[in-house]
Amino acid sequence: PNSGVGLTLKKLQEKGAIRYGVIGLGTGTLSTYARNGDYCRIYDINPLVMDIARTQFTFVPESPAQVETVLGDARLSLERDSPQNFDVIAVDAFSSDSIPIHLLTREAFLVYWRQMKPDGVLAVHVSNRYLALEPVVHLAAESMGKHTAFISSEEDTASDVFTSDWVLVTSRPGFLENEPIRSARSEPSSRPRIRMWTDDYSNLWQIVTK
Repeated sequence: PNSGVGLTLKKLQEKGAIRYGVIGLGTGTLSTYARNGDYCRIYDINPLVMDIARTQFTFVPESPAQVETVLGDARLSLERDSPQNFDVIAVDAFSSDSIPIHLLTREAFLVYWRQMKPDGVLAVHVSNRYLALEPVVHLAAESMGKHTAFISSEEDTASDVFTSDWVLVTSRPGFLENEPIRSARSEPSSRPRIRMWTDDYSNLWQIVTK
């Protein structure tokens, strides 16, 4: 709940029911942040993950929200979807050593914003042992006139919660300056000088952590 996406969902829920999309199902934990009346739409490319999340874990089946899952490449699915008018899209697909680059380009971000409200929040999970992904997100956001906040939450070993790094992207007036978002913000440990990623250009070597 103290992660970037957890704080974002809680803050937006203060205004009433929300609609949010999730890229990357995993065990389905992000569906548990929903409340009655919320809508959660989760995109994942792996049918086995879909099956495991519903049969071996209880997060999705017991979520109080209306939860729908969409099988397929998330970017292509979002491009084909009818307008979703999301308040939030959480992109949670980059924690391994093999990341889907096509979800981090400027063109991908344009797809996300077409499915969100103009003042929506894009939350990108950038925790990664090998790659510094925050500057990639920051440059894409900057190119679209959006503001960013980097939030690194501490681990809670008693609750089996690992540390996590999220970048929040939005043009919503005052959102990143409101509590508890403002107090949770921190500066990334490094921001290598890189060129913005597009569908025609990306460079993993430049963001390999030392």
